[in-house]
Amino acid sequence: MNVHERQDSMSYFRIGLLSSCAIIASTSAVAQLQYTLDSTVLSIDLVLDSSRVNIPWDIVWGPDDRLWMTDGPLITAWDPATVVLDTLLDRGHGNGMGLALHPDFPSTPHVFAVFDSASYYGGGQFTEVFRFTYDPLGDTLFDEVLLDSFHHQGEHSGGRILFDTTGALLINTPEWYNGVEVEAGSTLRIMPDGSTPLDNPWGDHRWTRGHRNAQGLALLPNGSVVNTELCDYGSEVDLLTSGKNYGWNEYDGLNCYDPDSCGSPLYEHETPMTWFGQPVSGCEFYESAAIPEFSDKLITCGLMSGGFMIVPFSSDLDSAFQATYITGGVFDMPSLLPNCGRIRDIAIKPDGSFYLITNDRYDARIRWVHPALSTSIDENVADRLRLWPNPTNGPIHVTASRTASVQVYDALGRIVPVPQKGSDGHFELDLGALATGSYCIRASDGRAAHFIKE
Repeated sequence: MNVHERQDSMSYFRIGLLSSCAIIASTSAVAQLQYTLDSTVLSIDLVLDSSRVNIPWDIVWGPDDRLWMTDGPLITAWDPATVVLDTLLDRGHGNGMGLALHPDFPSTPHVFAVFDSASYYGGGQFTEVFRFTYDPLGDTLFDEVLLDSFHHQGEHSGGRILFDTTGALLINTPEWYNGVEVEAGSTLRIMPDGSTPLDNPWGDHRWTRGHRNAQGLALLPNGSVVNTELCDYGSEVDLLTSGKNYGWNEYDGLNCYDPDSCGSPLYEHETPMTWFGQPVSGCEFYESAAIPEFSDKLITCGLMSGGFMIVPFSSDLDSAFQATYITGGVFDMPSLLPNCGRIRDIAIKPDGSFYLITNDRYDARIRWVHPALSTSIDENVADRLRLWPNPTNGPIHVTASRTASVQVYDALGRIVPVPQKGSDGHFELDLGALATGSYCIRASDGRAAHFIKE
């Protein structure tokens, strides 16, 4: 296990309300930055600066309560409670892009990642899709398996990945370029072993086609998938449907580039759900009530214009309306929020707060956005164990301090012996013999956490 325990060179300050007490998460504090919506004041906290991240591209909130990310040749995971940044994988080459954990993770301990073949995304000519196996005891990724690869020319190299509700993996590819690549300008759909799903429309890995430079993928609450796509001028949001053509290179957004094709009665393409002038990147659908202005809307990251676009949807989620551009304020004040004119990706936590990659290259940052008066215990309390999954009907993984040992207690406070393996603060406990109910794990360093055995 490679562990970076460096602290941010620029300390940060986080305030949460817990039993009317302010909790300070650093010893040397700087003022929070804030952005005011209609009725909610957002705090924007720096949590990782360029001394700890180099070229992050994709961030995912994991079931282990850590922020997973690709960062150049690395896949890392950052724990907000301990501020420890773990290096799970160092390939030594390539540039990490899309990242996805298996939907049944950690029971199925597979992690999927896209790497450009060059040291900078878009710098090579191939984008490759890999599957890795996660070892929770060593906190490492191993067993690299190549599932797919596709050619690209120029900086656009695709790479966003997402699991759909059927257990298949969706992958963005870069646009068609002189007919070089059959898979270009497509959304690919593959099984976790790299095989082709039987219901793919053309009998190969393609699921949709006619995309220019798709940058984001998001799953809607009803199981539908949308993408965010860079046009020549502006961006579009598409509702992705198997076998459909989304227009490129005859159409770009709402503009016809090839009148002969566009005017043909035989030409068919899907009209974007919505279109706007700002270029965007990663996206996620926001379901929480923590920030009411964002509830039931798509949050899309502003790739060059700062801030982000908030896209409202109809109640049946089959159409979208005019987006709201969240900008101004600190997003237009480089002296207060440097390098925030380029937001690469977003990861939403269960409590409704979210993380942003601000400026994924040239002095990158990871920032935490949350309501100014939020009580986010996970973000502010460091004296806890990390247990996952919880609830569980199988083994449970525990992360404690590196010298600690752990024991399980029942609801009456009695020690319950369970088989366990691991060391250096990483344990796997076999709960197969336990009855269903609520239990507590206590570590020898004094930390404790409850879990439920299903």
